[in-house]
Amino acid sequence: MTARKALMAIAAGGIVLSLAACSASTGSTGDAGTAENPIELTFWGKTQGQKAQVELWNEEHPETQITYVEQGGDADLSQALQNATTAGNAPDVFEVPRTYSVSFLADGVSRDISEWFDNDDGAIAEGAFDFVSVGDTVVGVPYATNPTFNAINTATFGQFGFDAPGDWAEFLDQAKTMQQQSDIKSMNLPGEDPSYLRDLATQFGAEWWQPEDDAWKIGFTSEESLAAGEIIQQAIDADIVSNNTYIEWDALMQFFASGLLSQFTTSTWQLPVYEQNFASSVGDWELAPYPAESADAELVSPSYYNIYGISPSSEHPDAAVEFARWTATDPDAIALLADPTEGAAAFPVVADPESVIDRLLPDELLGDTRADAPAVVLDAANTARSMIEGPNQAAATEELTDWWAKVITKEATMQELLEHMQQWTIDDLTSKNIQVAE
Repeated sequence: MTARKALMAIAAGGIVLSLAACSASTGSTGDAGTAENPIELTFWGKTQGQKAQVELWNEEHPETQITYVEQGGDADLSQALQNATTAGNAPDVFEVPRTYSVSFLADGVSRDISEWFDNDDGAIAEGAFDFVSVGDTVVGVPYATNPTFNAINTATFGQFGFDAPGDWAEFLDQAKTMQQQSDIKSMNLPGEDPSYLRDLATQFGAEWWQPEDDAWKIGFTSEESLAAGEIIQQAIDADIVSNNTYIEWDALMQFFASGLLSQFTTSTWQLPVYEQNFASSVGDWELAPYPAESADAELVSPSYYNIYGISPSSEHPDAAVEFARWTATDPDAIALLADPTEGAAAFPVVADPESVIDRLLPDELLGDTRADAPAVVLDAANTARSMIEGPNQAAATEELTDWWAKVITKEATMQELLEHMQQWTIDDLTSKNIQVAE
C-alpha cells in the first residue's frame, strides 16, 4: 500500500480496519527459524542500552538473530527511516521518534501489528497499551515511559517554610512569594520546548488529536487545554518564569543547581544527569508529586511513551514483534535499558515497575529524602497519562514550537497560540484530505 493510499485510508475509512487490512497484506511470517538457519532481523535505534539488549537476545534466541544499527537523533532517525522505506531496505524493527507513531503508519513507514501484539496477559501497563492502540489498530510496541514528577530544591523552599505545592493554585501562590521576596523563579520555559504546555494539557485531560469515527477531532481549544494554557499564562505574567535554553547546556545546569530555580518537572532518565551537574546543590533535592489540577483533583502525572515500530516490508513481523515485546517485558532486558550508567535510565512499561525504581534513582542528589523517592516515582507511574498522537503531529509540533517562542517572549498570548494551533491543524489535515470532526 502506498503512503498516499495509507493517508487516504485514514480519511476515507478511519484508522481502524482499513489500515489494518492493507498493512496485513504486506509481508509474510514465513517459516520459523532454527539455530542452524535463523531468522535474521535488523533493528534501528538510538538509545543507550539497546545494543546490550540485542546481544542478550541473540545469546538466548539462536533461532532469531538481530543486527543492531545505531542511529542519530530523532530528526536524523526519522529521515533515515523514510528514506529506507522509499528505497525498499527498511529495518524490520525501529525506534519511533516522538510524535511519529500515527504519521509513520499513515505514510507506510510502520504497520498495524494488532495481529501479533495484545496485552491479554496484563504484563504491560494499561496506559502504555492504550497509547499504541488507535481504534482497533496497534501502531507499535511500547517499551519505555517517562512518568513525571517535581524536583524540589529543599534549601530554597526551606527559606520560606514551604512544602512542595499540592496543586497549581498553591504552586502559583508560593512562586509569586519567592519571586517577590528573593527573585527566585519556579518554572524554566525554554523557547524551543513547548513540553510544559503539552504536559499540563495532558494532565487536565485534553486530547489535541482524537479519532472519532472516520475523522479526527482537534482539541487545542478544548476547555481542558485552555485551562492548562491559562496556568502557564499566569506564570509568565507573574514573572516567575526563566527562559534558559538547552542549547547553552552548562549555563542551564548552573542555573538549575544554583537555588535560584525553586523546582522543575522531571523524570527518572534525567536524574543521573542532574547528579553529575549539580555539584553546588547535590543533596538539596527532593522528589514530589506533579502538582494536581486542583486541591480536590486526583493526581494525574503527564507522561509519554517510547515505542518500536515494525516495517510493512518485514518478512517476519511476528518475530519482530516478539523481539520488541521481549525488550519491554523481560526482566534482564529491562535492567539493561534502565541502568543509569550503561543504559538510558529508561523507565519500563511493565504493569508492576516497583522492583526497577530503586536502581533508577541517583545515590546522592536527593540526600536524606532518597528513601521517600521510590513512592513518589511509583505514584507517578501509576497515575501516568499521555495524549493520543495524531497523523500530522510532527508538522504541528514545529508550528507549535514557533508560536511557543512568541508566547515566551510575550509577542503572543497562550490563548492566541492555542487558537492558532486549532485552525492550523485543521487546515493542514484538510489539505491532506484527512477528515476533521466538528
